[in-house]
Amino acid sequence: MTPAELVPDLFSDDPLSQTANSLEIPSHEQNSPRIPASPAVGEMLQDTAIVILTWNQIEQTRRCLQSLVAAGYGLDRIVLWDNGSVDGTEEAVLREFPDVVFHRHPQNLGVASGRNAAALLAVRELSPSHLLFLDNDMVVTVGFLESLCGPFVNDPQLAQALAKIRILNEPQRLQSAGGLNVQFLLGHKSVVGYGEIDEGQYDVQRPCLPSGGATLIATSVFLSLDGFDPIFDPFGSEDLDFSLRVRRAGYGALYVPDSVVYHDYQCKHIGDSDFALRMQHWLILLRKHASASEQIGFLLFGGPVGLLKIAIREILRGNIAAISGVPSGMRKCKKFLLRNRKIRQQPCDVGIETD
Repeated sequence: MTPAELVPDLFSDDPLSQTANSLEIPSHEQNSPRIPASPAVGEMLQDTAIVILTWNQIEQTRRCLQSLVAAGYGLDRIVLWDNGSVDGTEEAVLREFPDVVFHRHPQNLGVASGRNAAALLAVRELSPSHLLFLDNDMVVTVGFLESLCGPFVNDPQLAQALAKIRILNEPQRLQSAGGLNVQFLLGHKSVVGYGEIDEGQYDVQRPCLPSGGATLIATSVFLSLDGFDPIFDPFGSEDLDFSLRVRRAGYGALYVPDSVVYHDYQCKHIGDSDFALRMQHWLILLRKHASASEQIGFLLFGGPVGLLKIAIREILRGNIAAISGVPSGMRKCKKFLLRNRKIRQQPCDVGIETD
């Protein structure tokens, strides 16, 4: 089932309708029947909360909610946290989706803190056993959540399940098919399957390091690990950091290819401030999760080589801002690390108010 099939009548008045309705339909997904969930999966499904964060993306958010409705998921199990939008999101959501658990915060808390606050609101209002963190610019397919729930039924050590993510405007192309591969020594992280045509080469369940906007997490594990680390606000590697902490705590994470979502993904050039932020977040990850030998190897080899590769790539793209951002990024990172010699995870409810 593709986005175009999933919501054939819901895009007619939307600015995004032309994109959604012009998608090519992968042949292996045409007329996909809905597979009835087992009683155990059905029970878990009713006990799962869908957590969505938004900020000034009214049309993408409406499209995401429309796809969830069309796929048969109840609005009363959806928590939508608005990080201070000023584009009419609140009015549109309350008018079109009145059963959604909606909260508009007066300011933008950032991604990590916003998701933490939304999760706490979900726990308070819905008492879910599991939390599905879904990006607001995604379109879901029928049965995607049932597929994510399935592996949890027989595996009490499973903490995370990750969906297959395809690119909305190129629905046969993958954005992610199994999370991330991370090499701290080389300063390198790569997305499994990124940019490849989906020909079924990643259609086997396997352990993974989840990163991305369609991840189902056991609520008990999320709370025990204090949620996402606010140190990565306003946005960054909070999901990767959380997954690494899940792994360190001894829990499992699984890639579930039968669960398919589409992401309105746009590849963006990095600018001066983005480059500094990414560099800062990588050093935080390095300090929190890498071994001493990996940290030394990165500083002596992986870091310099990585900077050279980025410089060459951005020069070829004509993105001079990223290159000019290297010196300022290094200075900002040095100041940040000097201020935060001991980086510790803060509880997810520190400094967050839901009123």
